[in-house]
Amino acid sequence: MPSKFNLKPIVIGIIFFSNILFWNSVFAQGKKSTDDFSKDFTKALNKNFSEQELNKMFKVYDRLLTPHSDVTRLTESLKGHEVSIFPLYNFKNEKLYTNNINNLLNSSNPNQRILAYLVIASSDDVSKENILLTKIQTEKREGNLIWAGMALLYLHCDCTTPIFDFLVKNEDFGDAHMLPLFIRLNKDSLQQTAYNRINSSDAKAKVLAAQILSVTNLNAKTEKVLKQAVQNWDMNLKGYAIYSIKQLQLGNLLETLKPLLDSPKTRHISLEALANSPTESDQQYLRGLVSGQDTLSNDLLNCFYQSTNEKNVKFWLQLLNTKLIHNDYYFSIFDQPLIRSEGLLQQLQDALQTIKNPKILGELVRALRDRTDDKSVEIMIAFLKYDNSTVRYWTAKTLQNNGSPKTKEQEVKQLIDKDLKD
Repeated sequence: MPSKFNLKPIVIGIIFFSNILFWNSVFAQGKKSTDDFSKDFTKALNKNFSEQELNKMFKVYDRLLTPHSDVTRLTESLKGHEVSIFPLYNFKNEKLYTNNINNLLNSSNPNQRILAYLVIASSDDVSKENILLTKIQTEKREGNLIWAGMALLYLHCDCTTPIFDFLVKNEDFGDAHMLPLFIRLNKDSLQQTAYNRINSSDAKAKVLAAQILSVTNLNAKTEKVLKQAVQNWDMNLKGYAIYSIKQLQLGNLLETLKPLLDSPKTRHISLEALANSPTESDQQYLRGLVSGQDTLSNDLLNCFYQSTNEKNVKFWLQLLNTKLIHNDYYFSIFDQPLIRSEGLLQQLQDALQTIKNPKILGELVRALRDRTDDKSVEIMIAFLKYDNSTVRYWTAKTLQNNGSPKTKEQEVKQLIDKDLKD
């Protein structure tokens, strides 16, 4: 099954500027003021404005030119500084800007055009959106294309369809720099764009359309087009549509997904979508798969664990205790926030007292972190003497900063110190 797009927030930039942004943000000294910026902006109006001069402005004015960069925000926050969303907001009203920005935009010098895109974004000049929409179609250099697109995204442009087409042509979905900003745009506009592109002949466009629907509001049309995609798309693409079905927690999935459970390309994500379904018949079918197995497959276990349905996570805890588990089965408590919720505390405590598999216990005990109730603390203190060193270590790590008075007793403190060293 194809993995979902990497949509997590990442450093914003382009390949050949990312190192410049990072190292210059780290080592730049003595940030200059907007008055200094105005002087250097004036110098940049020279038709011979060079790439070296542009890079120097990146270095000196990172807080003004790249406030949208995660690197800029991180390095400034470490210094106790806040980065304004639109640090050049007032600059766009000055004559220096109004008299020259169009000249920079239309300059034959690509370095000046990049500077224009940066300043427009940082000044929140939405009046330039139409020009930027043209630029993402006409720019030839990769760097210029990306910064023009970034400006539109940072300005929260509602013209999502041309931006969508731009991303399909220019974004590397495996190393997404712009998608995190794109999915923050107007959700209604994103949804209409997805409807317009989900039946595209371009596979990349179809996949992006399906992914976009996963972050928009669910309605009957979305349900219909996603289920049609699962039925009609090539087997190599179906998983992306199923992923969105899973995220949106669609129901009545058996007819659509049951035929796909036998394919290794779609089985895993189909099980996860069924586990997220609110439909009782879907849930009964999944549990029926469990009853027919002595040793559970990893993907079947995972679909219950990763579900948004609390009942399924409780069922997963029961399975760990009642079914045989493959030796290579792995889970992380950080992948499922429900495992640390109040609603599952009793089931979690019961599982920890009955499960015998030390590999499972070593990870599961970490879900008791910050629990100071007597039962949880007693379970963990007992584990400090467990015959498996991994269980002892993670228990000690979990108890290390626990606020319960019982963990302050000398014997317990000694056990914690010993298990951490072992």
